[in-house]
Amino acid sequence: MSLRVSEFSIVGAVCSFVVFWAGPIESAPGRICGGEHTLFQCSVRGGEVALCSNYIDGELSGVQFRFVREGGEGFMFPDSGFSFDGFKSNHFFRYQVDYKLVKFSVGSHIYSLYSNYDGGDGEGGQKNAGVLISDSSGKAVDEMPCLQIVADNLGEAILRMKCDMDDALGCK
Repeated sequence: MSLRVSEFSIVGAVCSFVVFWAGPIESAPGRICGGEHTLFQCSVRGGEVALCSNYIDGELSGVQFRFVREGGEGFMFPDSGFSFDGFKSNHFFRYQVDYKLVKFSVGSHIYSLYSNYDGGDGEGGQKNAGVLISDSSGKAVDEMPCLQIVADNLGEAILRMKCDMDDALGCK
């Protein structure tokens, strides 16, 4: 079987389309948030995390953290809907540095959703994000770094949350 250049190009384009199209469908923004807006979403080992938001009359009215394991189990906070109650935040930025942190507590654990950018020496910079789980004394119990960041707009929610005055990142 011989393919002409035009047939080869078409087959290659179709194959490329299928390969590149399959990934985004799997981790499309909003999938974990259902019909709500996705402020933050990433895949972590064993599942996905997201900060979903709700709007009333065009205004951000609350957020909800969601963790869904690959098997479909997981949890959300708050479990009763969307709110800013129970969330605290910090945001630190300067030239080539941007650290964002959203915290909440469930039982004796503190969950910290983070998104950090460090431009370093100007050679491209590094972005990392994920969830850090600590006990009530602040000792890290587990960390789930993001393997793939799908959406990252924590800044929109941080503007509406109370600042955590006790965090080293400070307020403002």
